[in-house]
Amino acid sequence: MDTRKKKVAVIGALNVDIGGRADSPLARGDSIPGRVSSALGGVGWNIARDCSLLGADTAFFSLLGRDEHEAVIRADGERFGVDLARCRWEERQNNRYLYICDERGDVAAAVNDMALCSRVSPELAASWLPELAGYDAAVIDTNLPEATLAFLGENMTVPLAADCVSVAKCVRLRPILPRLRLLKANRSEAAVLTGFSRPLDSAKALLDAGVKRAVISLGPDGVLCAEGKSFLRQNAVNAHTVDATGAGDSLMAALVVGLANGLPLARCAQLGAAAAGVTISHDGAVTEALRDLVKNG
Repeated sequence: MDTRKKKVAVIGALNVDIGGRADSPLARGDSIPGRVSSALGGVGWNIARDCSLLGADTAFFSLLGRDEHEAVIRADGERFGVDLARCRWEERQNNRYLYICDERGDVAAAVNDMALCSRVSPELAASWLPELAGYDAAVIDTNLPEATLAFLGENMTVPLAADCVSVAKCVRLRPILPRLRLLKANRSEAAVLTGFSRPLDSAKALLDAGVKRAVISLGPDGVLCAEGKSFLRQNAVNAHTVDATGAGDSLMAALVVGLANGLPLARCAQLGAAAAGVTISHDGAVTEALRDLVKNG
């Protein structure tokens, strides 16, 4: 698949993930020995890096902070080939996600500080519109304020895709469902958006609401895809799971790169399942092994 000439814009969140994993059972009010690490994440940033790894000419549109992580963010953009020239930088702290895992690796508590995202206003989005018009596809994530999502939905002229991100935030997309060329949701997000618990019913409802192409991820059961009068199931790629973090983001990236290339739904679903399979078989939310999907066609 040659995607080198296709341009994908990602409008969404970047955050700094700071996490600790305890070596022994957690005790409230006590300090437990363990390991602490930090990495760049955020749904939008993960999707942008994945799109670039899958061969697309990718640019990130966001509001970023000039804090101690600025140099790391710029270096990460250069490493993965994501253009940051359209981002606005402010003298503020970047978004941060702080989490604590128990000795089994399960998240016991977390704090999500996404204050910088709340400043991505419709006015800022309006300044991006002339540039965005030159892309083959664009992705938005629901970390953006509802007013900004609505503005982009009403004013974008290129195929627009959206990632639900979470059950709490996916409802921000309801006003612009008819404007979406592609929507990716998991079972729970699709149920909240439509009121139907069965994925097939959710997919039908999303199409009835105006979404052109709906993709519902079913975890190890693969994905359910719908477009027009066509419905299909794509099985998950069997892979040894090392780290499931970022699987949904790589699925979304493959779907969007396929959309930018005008690929049919079935082929996009195949690419998405393959990308998710590669991601879960490596450590971290983003893996450079995705480049092999492009090499292998």
